[in-house]
Amino acid sequence: MVNKKPKKVWMTAAEIPLNTIFMMSEPCRYFLQDWSKKGFGDKLTEYFSYFVGDFTQMKFIRSEFDANAEWLSKKMLNKPEWTLKVIDDLEKLSRLFMRESSKILHAPLPSLTDRQLIKLFKNCLLYHRQQHGIGASISWQADADKERVTRGIWQKIETHLRQTGSSHELADIFGILTTPEQESLAALEEKDFLRLAILIKSKPKALRIFKTNEASEIMKKLHQADESLYNKINKHYRNYCWLTYQYKGPAASLEQFLGRWQTLVKGQSDPKSLLKKFISERKQVLNQQKLLNKQIKLTPYLKKIVRMGQRLVYIKDFRKYALYHGMYCYEPLFIEIGRRLGLTISQIWAMNTWEIPDALLKRQFNVHELNERQKLAVAYTDAKKYVVYTGQTARNFLTKVVFEKQFQQMIGELHGTPACSGKAVGTVKIVNLPTDMKKMKQGDIMVAHNTNPNLVPAMKKAAALVSEAGGLTCHTAIVARELRIPSVVGVPGADKILHDGDRVKVDATHGIIKKI
Repeated sequence: MVNKKPKKVWMTAAEIPLNTIFMMSEPCRYFLQDWSKKGFGDKLTEYFSYFVGDFTQMKFIRSEFDANAEWLSKKMLNKPEWTLKVIDDLEKLSRLFMRESSKILHAPLPSLTDRQLIKLFKNCLLYHRQQHGIGASISWQADADKERVTRGIWQKIETHLRQTGSSHELADIFGILTTPEQESLAALEEKDFLRLAILIKSKPKALRIFKTNEASEIMKKLHQADESLYNKINKHYRNYCWLTYQYKGPAASLEQFLGRWQTLVKGQSDPKSLLKKFISERKQVLNQQKLLNKQIKLTPYLKKIVRMGQRLVYIKDFRKYALYHGMYCYEPLFIEIGRRLGLTISQIWAMNTWEIPDALLKRQFNVHELNERQKLAVAYTDAKKYVVYTGQTARNFLTKVVFEKQFQQMIGELHGTPACSGKAVGTVKIVNLPTDMKKMKQGDIMVAHNTNPNLVPAMKKAAALVSEAGGLTCHTAIVARELRIPSVVGVPGADKILHDGDRVKVDATHGIIKKI
């Protein structure tokens, strides 16, 4: 009897809204071509990105994804020193990428030659490729889907607490132990935002302008009344507008920042008190962390493991923001390239990174193909080739692929990993896109596949956060810890099983969601 070769079953490892072929072209090749050379695993042989409009699913062969994640997570847990070194290198690459991409914003793009534009682009791409390719390994794949790193850290600390007879419940202290020493860029923006709100409230003329004018009129009047404050607001906007850019924009508008200040200075909240509370809560967590480290007496190895957890949380957030900054900086460059080629920026975003130099220097591109890529596309790669299928060719490819079954219904209760302890009862609102945020009311339970910086205003209203994406380093977990919102992550099918209007009880201390 001849044994049939088992069919390859493909899984969805991540879903990414507002995405582009340009954005995915570097990491997907890096998975297969560079990870094995860099020590991140050699189990992956095929991959494809599935695009419908600007919505993307990352597809891997299930057995390969599991094998690589299992191997890589064990390496990270067994060799935390190695992981910490990779994180340090990744942080340097992220900062270099931000430095190089910032040069685009200050370059006289219209007066540069085609070759000078491409040189500017390639200088950024050098760091972009490494930063994104390496970042997707230790700060995503190893912990994606089954949270192998998070659970590994959890189990090791839990075993230590049990063996030493500690009275601490790990669910209560895990988030505190793994809080990074460094603040996120979003936290820095919030503090700077509140400081400017305090300044606005301290100046009667400026306060009156904010209280009595539409956002579109504020800056005109402020420029005449208080040039110093006007300049500070513009600087804040330039420093932080890209935080919500993600992969294709747009950046936050100046009017959005002005609207936030307006809402604050018109309302009952005192920015001084909010800033004091923000700083105090952060300080309290770090003090609790120091106290816990003394009380639970971690071994030298476990100290490294906890340090690794802290650094993973920080670098996932930081390297993502470096990507957002890079995409934001590419925008004026791509607009200029598009102007010279008679293409829109959307058509440039539909190119792979390596297609852009030939498009500008040799005028080699296919407008019809670029338009088709924006409708439906499959970007497939293996060790030897990379190809983008569109239209009927993409559909034919998909008909030959076997996908694993998805979760369809809720039986009893859902389980996930506690990201920030606490309990809440409320009404479910599914929020995956900025356009979904209008559904959120104060005290709702926000459910998402994964969150991103664009969704933070909705997250701030939530009584609890639930996401399908999991692990220490998912965006939902990071923001939940910063805002101290009860949160359960790594809940399979969360945004598909739960629906708007469902009443649920979230026990984020034990990672349980029940319908009521």
